[in-house]
This record gives sequence, structure tokens and C-alpha cells, in this order.
Amino acid sequence: MTNFHDHLQSQVRISAYTMMLILAGALNFAQAENSPTTTLNGRILYHGLIPQPEKQVITQDVETCGNIRKIFPVVVSDDGGLAQVVVSVEGLSGTRLSSIGDPLIVQNEKCVFQPPIAIGSVKQLLEVKNFDPILHNTHIRTETRAFFNVVLLPQSKGIKKVMKQPGLMTISCNKHPFMMGYIQVFDHPFHALTDSQGAFSIPNLPPGTHRLAIWHRTLGTIHQTVTIPQSNNADVTIEFPAR
Repeated sequence: MTNFHDHLQSQVRISAYTMMLILAGALNFAQAENSPTTTLNGRILYHGLIPQPEKQVITQDVETCGNIRKIFPVVVSDDGGLAQVVVSVEGLSGTRLSSIGDPLIVQNEKCVFQPPIAIGSVKQLLEVKNFDPILHNTHIRTETRAFFNVVLLPQSKGIKKVMKQPGLMTISCNKHPFMMGYIQVFDHPFHALTDSQGAFSIPNLPPGTHRLAIWHRTLGTIHQTVTIPQSNNADVTIEFPAR
């Protein structure tokens, strides 16, 4: 009987200790959830040489695609704001996503992927549509394998698939090789895409020093360290090295 009572008391102590750990973890999580955050606002600039548009001669489906396609490797505003740049915060992978959001929609329209550069989240639904009156063969690849490779019928509703891994995905059309697009997928919410003026905003950042990764499809990737204050928004201007 004594052995039974000793065993029972031991189990009660273990259960109490386990409950303490659970409560402590919940408290830490609640504190993290309620910790102060701020917004990082910024601009990405580029004042280097701007490559001339690449001209692609089109020989099929010209009624929809046109005869010549101009591809602009670098797009800047009048004062040097660099468009279509993906800005993300490193070192925060795995941070809980508050919301997956609506599906990320990429559409084939006049033989162009719209948007040509996109950002998405792990577990977010990707929906690819074909608004054109012609057939497209959309081929999306991660850095290691094919995500999907399917034929999209003219003006079809398209296909849907959940993005499960972070990283860069490339979009191409096997039928129209001049078509190209990119999707950067993240497992945290701290990322943004610059607008036509090179501006971006990343909300809900915890205070401290963070390292930004700044990616452009032609200019490559650079990094910048920023300090986020305990209160008020942070502002930063980052210049891509001239080429």
C-alpha cells in the first residue's frame, strides 16, 4: 500500500510540474503576443544605369500576344524609386501568421503574368487563371522541383494549390517562352513588395535590430541592418548599388 501511495504522490507532483510548464508557456506566449510592435516604412532607390528593354519577337498567337514584347529588367520612378522589389526581415522564420489571407491570384492576361512579381505565405492558396482566348501551359517551379505544370484552357477558371514551402518560385509558360514571373513565399508575415515609387511598409515588427533581405529579379539581393524603436514608426531609405 505504501508503494502505491508513493507512486500516486509522485504522479501528482509530475502532473503539477507539467501543468506549471504549460501555464508558464502560455504566459510567455501571451506576453509575446502583447509585446510592443511598430511599422517599418521605407523606400528602395536605384540611380545606376538602367538596362534597355529586351525585345522579344513573337511568332505565335500574335492576335493576343502582339508581335513584339518589351521586357523591362529594371523599372524606376522619376526620382529613382525601384519598383517590384521584395523586402523581407531575416531571422523571424516560423513567426505565427496571424492570417493566411485571401488566395494569391496570378492571371495570364494578354500573354503576361499579372502580377509579374508577387509575395505569398506558406499555407496560402495560389490560384492561377487564364483570361486569354488562347491556351497557356503554366509551369511553376520551386528552387528544387516542379510545383505544378498544367495546361490552362482559354478563359478557364484556372487551378488552385496550397503553397507549402518558403522560397522563390518561378513562373513560365511552356507555350510562350517570353512569359516569366516570380513568387517569393515566406513562413512569416514580415515582408513587402515595393510599389511604383519604390515604397514599402512592414507592420507589427518587434523592437530591436533586424537584418533586411532586399531582392530584385535583375539586380540580385542586398542586405541592410535596421533598428526598430520601442515606439513610433521606423523609416529607412536603401539604395541598390549602381551598375
